Amino acid sequence: MSSMEITTMVGCPLMCTFCPQDPLKKAYGKDSDKYMSLENFATILGRIPKHVRIDFSGMAEPWANPDTTKMLEMALQQGRLVGVYTTLYGITVEDSQRIVELLAQHVNQVAVLCLHLPDDNMNMRGYKGSDEYRQVFKNVLTMVANGAFPMAKFQAMTMDKSGHVHRDLQDILPQLGPWNGHARAGSLERQEVEKTGARKAPFNHFPLSCASTPFYDHNVVLPNGDVVLCCMDYALKHIVGNLLRDDYWNIFTSPEMTKIRLENQKPEFSKCTLCKTCENVVKHRMNEDAAWLPGEYTVPN
Repeated sequence: MSSMEITTMVGCPLMCTFCPQDPLKKAYGKDSDKYMSLENFATILGRIPKHVRIDFSGMAEPWANPDTTKMLEMALQQGRLVGVYTTLYGITVEDSQRIVELLAQHVNQVAVLCLHLPDDNMNMRGYKGSDEYRQVFKNVLTMVANGAFPMAKFQAMTMDKSGHVHRDLQDILPQLGPWNGHARAGSLERQEVEKTGARKAPFNHFPLSCASTPFYDHNVVLPNGDVVLCCMDYALKHIVGNLLRDDYWNIFTSPEMTKIRLENQKPEFSKCTLCKTCENVVKHRMNEDAAWLPGEYTVPN
């Protein structure tokens, strides 16, 4: 389904090894709003159609912005379907109690609650353990354990191949499944790709479309209202609209979106579209009579 990821702030303090924060900060600039205000969030939310899922994720930890609990409450009270992806950073014990209450009360509107936990190899470089963090973590797990939030909608992961949760938390939840990152369609700098063992970006020399959505409607909005193509675009290569001044539907007829579609149709590599260095694509091919054959998923390198 259509979704809009909310980036509540730029310059995430967690500094994760797999997250291209430097290209993002450089492209975003110092003159734009660092934090999304509650007022601007309300304006942005009002311009997004009701069928579009609101994901609290984006390009930074959502709760690095102290107003995010209020944003979540606003979205839920408007009857929105939401997804919540968080490291729990920035959430106070009091906040966690309110979040748990909201998620349990509006459980039918919550598509997923996903915790990104610190790992024992410290890929989450900005993580600082504390008694408050442990209590927040326990509050969320208790909500799931007592059935107030369905286990089927709950996910937990580290961002490390070992799956070992940070030693501060191993008495609560010691081990999760392995995770292997990727180069974020070329947004992640080479040294971080090599350091983390992430999969390298492919070079797609064929016509393609996005494997997540044929409509290119899994977008990300930044604190200044700019909308970028997707969660791979940390260098802000494709700004397709601005929800503080434009209608939502203008995104899909913008010159930038038109360029993306045209470049993706070409049977050759192009530096003009992020999709040509993304592994999450559907490959299209033609037979000798120039008739289109069904698409197929590419195999990651």
